[in-house]
Amino acid sequence: MVGKVGVDRRIQRTRQILQDALMALILEKGYDAVTVQDVIDRANVGRSTFYSHFQDKDALFLSGFESLREQFEQYLSDGASMNGDPWNLSLQMFQHAQSHLQLYKALAGKQGGTVALEHIHKYLTALMREHFKSQFLERKDMDVPPDVLAHYMVSSFMALLTWWLDHDVPYPAERMNDMYRQLTQPGIIAVLR
Repeated sequence: MVGKVGVDRRIQRTRQILQDALMALILEKGYDAVTVQDVIDRANVGRSTFYSHFQDKDALFLSGFESLREQFEQYLSDGASMNGDPWNLSLQMFQHAQSHLQLYKALAGKQGGTVALEHIHKYLTALMREHFKSQFLERKDMDVPPDVLAHYMVSSFMALLTWWLDHDVPYPAERMNDMYRQLTQPGIIAVLR
């Protein structure tokens, strides 16, 4: 009889094989062109195995995002926090993307489609919104609400991240973050005065 740990490892291994197959296929032909059958063939598993783990291709794709989110949260907890500076978060995100390049290219690059981009945007906006709310809770005179400010910063960040990934990372993470900061900081400072 196989113990629970053995079963859990097999489930994790099968899920990882399916995620790896999907990510490789996305990089080859783009998310929209990949079918469940492509994933099954690449992973060398049966159709029933696929559907015992995932409802469809989107569910498999989003499981990759969840894995990335967990890795990023661990990365954030190991490194410095935002410490009052939202550009520390963007730097950490660029650095994390640089160290997990193929995964980010598959999830957030042009081949990934909109599914992961929407989830990444939502996740980062929530992080940034909480940062701004805690920083400016007592200020009632702001013309731009924290929700709008967070959406603006994350949208700008996502546009640069996608460009950076799609152009094969022509600059180091630190340089990209410096450019992001140069582009966004003047407007943010003007709003916060």
